[in-house]
Amino acid sequence: MFISEIKRMFSRPLLYVSFIVGVLLINRPLLEAMSEPVESASISQILSVPFAMSSFSPFAAIFCALPFADSFCEDFNSGYIRSMVSRVGIKKYAFTKCFSVALSGGMVMAGIIAVTILYCGILADSPDTPEAIAFMRNSIWMRSGIIFVMNGVPYLLLRILFGFLFGCVWSLIGLLTSSILTNKYVTYIAPFVLYQLLWFVLSETMWNPVYMLRGDSNFIPSIPFVLVYQTVIILVLIFSSCLLIRRKVRR
Repeated sequence: MFISEIKRMFSRPLLYVSFIVGVLLINRPLLEAMSEPVESASISQILSVPFAMSSFSPFAAIFCALPFADSFCEDFNSGYIRSMVSRVGIKKYAFTKCFSVALSGGMVMAGIIAVTILYCGILADSPDTPEAIAFMRNSIWMRSGIIFVMNGVPYLLLRILFGFLFGCVWSLIGLLTSSILTNKYVTYIAPFVLYQLLWFVLSETMWNPVYMLRGDSNFIPSIPFVLVYQTVIILVLIFSSCLLIRRKVRR
């Protein structure tokens, strides 16, 4: 089942639509500025532009849920789930579904961040220095000093990892929604609504999962906090989704 789920995931047009639209949206400010002379800047300076000036961050949850979070709805509503459960069992089905959905959201978000970093790296023509990126002085990147280690490679890889974990979280929220209400449109919309609600209710607190994508908010305590916090959320969502899927199928 695992291989068939992965093949099915990669055959979904929404996977590629989410990735392409996400890349274009987050890099819109840089693409619009291409016709103007570019001043000397480091990769961190340029990377701050797409995150701060694009409309990507407010809609990031949508790009995680669209690729594959609604696949349980399709399985359940079409009756396909019955044949799968009879072949592999409900536990294996539920876990494989959680894994494939998390992977879809994680891959799309990590890919979007990776392409953006690569593009910013091409545009950058000066190194990161404490003076050049003084605007990041209160972020976990500057506080940890990792931004200056090995020419910033670990820093950039961690940003991609943050994106991957963020994508896993919000795609699994979509799956959790679909295990309660097997409607694909609700599956798409619910993560976005929750995302906006948390942005407002938990604004400027370290517990707001919305800020885990960028990881550069001043109130986030450390890099390990982001990694552990998102991993715990993923595990909780997988457990909850598996439980609800089992209950839904056994009715």
